[in-house]
Amino acid sequence: MPNYFFRNKLHLSFLSALGAVSWSIYFDIPVNGWAILTVFLLTFSIYQDNRLTDDIEDAANNPEGLKNALKNEKLITYVTFHLASVISLVIAFQFGQLAFWTTALVILIGFLYNHKSFPAFLSRRLNGAQRLKDIYIVKNLIPPLDWATATIFLPLFFAGHSLSFKTWVCWGYLFICEFFIEVMWDMRDRRGDLLSGIKTIANSSSFLHTKQFLIITSMISGILLFYFTYTKTLPKSTYFLLLNNVAVIGIASMYQEKQEAFMRKISDATILLASVLFLSFGLIAFYSK
Repeated sequence: MPNYFFRNKLHLSFLSALGAVSWSIYFDIPVNGWAILTVFLLTFSIYQDNRLTDDIEDAANNPEGLKNALKNEKLITYVTFHLASVISLVIAFQFGQLAFWTTALVILIGFLYNHKSFPAFLSRRLNGAQRLKDIYIVKNLIPPLDWATATIFLPLFFAGHSLSFKTWVCWGYLFICEFFIEVMWDMRDRRGDLLSGIKTIANSSSFLHTKQFLIITSMISGILLFYFTYTKTLPKSTYFLLLNNVAVIGIASMYQEKQEAFMRKISDATILLASVLFLSFGLIAFYSK
């Protein structure tokens, strides 16, 4: 059962939905079930699709997961990606243009990240890159962009709200947190990414330097979050999110080079830990009002 949960990216999907609930409470807007469902479907569909398009690297990193994905290729393609994406768009359309076009943008970016769809002239200009994932640095920025946008912006747009400075600060913080997760996953998947020719932060630098980079940037983002909370730009309940930074530092410190199976278990546990933190954050935001 746990393997099924992790393999099918359900832990990531539930984390995103839970995050959307918690941020809705934090921003003092009604928790909209349709918005939460849309965030869940977007995360589930894009990460399921990614299981099919990471075939070269997963042949080394996660052969059993790849075997299972290929076995269910039609189900993943036509139901969990195409159908779930259409359902998300239909739902979002009921809540206005901002909700609809933001949902469409999240889907489009996810597609361009996963699929080798760049025309030949563009691929040549990008040194052979055929998708967003093939572009150095961009590979680590796109998933956090999609994830943070869906989790924070969509609940607000579904509620008919505009974006404030406070919203952008929170979006930036969540973007950075999810960037940390992406880099940690790449540390775990270094061997497969190298075999597939994908250049990442984790495999273009030493393992030790990548760990140091994560720890230092996590400390900096924590200091910035503390500053915005201390100066009352953000409410006091935001202090709780500093536990995310502590968790990143602790988990990055636990990573050991060439222990891929151990790092995979830690990375799955990281998502469960993040879920607990988001749930606690939502409860604190609720009871602090």
